[in-house]
Amino acid sequence: MKNKVLISVVVLSYNRAEYVSKTLDSILMQKVDADLEIVIGDDCSTDNAREVLLDYKEKNPEIIKLLFHDRNLGIAANWATCVKACSGKYICNCDNDDYWHNPNKLQIQLDYMENNSDFNICVTDYRIQNCSSGITREMKTNIDRTNSLQRFIFNGMPTVLNSTIMYRADFLKSNVPLDDFIKLKFTLQDWPALIILSEKTDKIGVIRESTTTNCQTESVTRPHSVENLELRLRKEMECYEYCKKYFCKELLQQENSCLDGWNAYVNERLFQLSYHIGDYKNAHKYSKHVKGHKFRVCLAQTRLTFGLYQGVRKLICCVKK
Repeated sequence: MKNKVLISVVVLSYNRAEYVSKTLDSILMQKVDADLEIVIGDDCSTDNAREVLLDYKEKNPEIIKLLFHDRNLGIAANWATCVKACSGKYICNCDNDDYWHNPNKLQIQLDYMENNSDFNICVTDYRIQNCSSGITREMKTNIDRTNSLQRFIFNGMPTVLNSTIMYRADFLKSNVPLDDFIKLKFTLQDWPALIILSEKTDKIGVIRESTTTNCQTESVTRPHSVENLELRLRKEMECYEYCKKYFCKELLQQENSCLDGWNAYVNERLFQLSYHIGDYKNAHKYSKHVKGHKFRVCLAQTRLTFGLYQGVRKLICCVKK
């Protein structure tokens, strides 16, 4: 009797005790003709996430593999450590504040990968959910194969959501330098991994079915202060430089356009966040460097007009409530 395919699911845990149960339940409830292992790396959570994870481990001892780090590794190093511990033919991600709303998510991707042996990655469409307002939007995965840097990021949100990705494990492990991800402590793992892998293949399957909900909360990847976001984006630049230097010839060939795109992305993120949190100083600063947003750029020129706008915005929010 043929053994079932094993799928490994990587879950990175850090201070998301209130969300991680929904993440794990959505994985455990998958209807898939395969064996599962869930490899969870907890990066020294300071809330009760570890207690929650131990409870799930006790109830699912043969499925869940827990890696409790004794020091904070950071996102990329945590991910790379978990990937090394995976035993499956396929590796998926499910971030600990996301969940798979489609119970057939894994089966859909497994069927695709088993029927398309020349494809090493596949992704799906997804949803963005604002955890404060509860508003949900359906998103289309978009891969622009004309530019390596812009292929997976820009426009203010991911064009490929990490929690939708399924990798062929041998392809991922043989091409992504996991030891470097651990040593260099990158602040993100999905984008540099995809940049590196996109040089090895243009066969990335896009399945037009929504499978995953991305819950937008404040986190390392979505800081709610301009200073923290500036720091994060500087660290992301280190990932860009690494990919450019070691892997991506296309980045070198398109250096000027890539940097222009990167700078536009950075300024857009910082301007949008400044407006969102009512930070006039930074809204004024970054208004000089963004394209479009003519109305808001105009309002950001004086503290008075910016303050009036924020006051009206708060009033409208109160009325809606």
